Amino acid sequence: MKRIDLLAKHASLSAPKRSQDAEPEITNMMLDPRYLRQSSSLIQEALQKGFDVLQLANGDIVTTGTKTVVYQYAWDEEKGKLIKTKPEANRKNRRANVEETEDAESEEA
Repeated sequence: MKRIDLLAKHASLSAPKRSQDAEPEITNMMLDPRYLRQSSSLIQEALQKGFDVLQLANGDIVTTGTKTVVYQYAWDEEKGKLIKTKPEANRKNRRANVEETEDAESEEA
């Protein structure tokens, strides 16, 4: 009676075939001073911004983060309720608020 090893056959069918050439390319890339300089800079900046950083085995870098959104509300005495206003965190927002105020004043006149 002949014995057949089904596990060995199954493992060879399901195992992905790796390219022998791909691994040395990745190793060379990881040793390249340009890659090391750029990747470490990118990773450091992302971490300082509070991002999560993942460096994959193939050298790819994935960063994830969230943007903080700020809403500001002010009391409108005439309407008797809170209304959403734009925070004046930067110059662009301040300019937009000034333009809106000027537009509102010209409409009232």
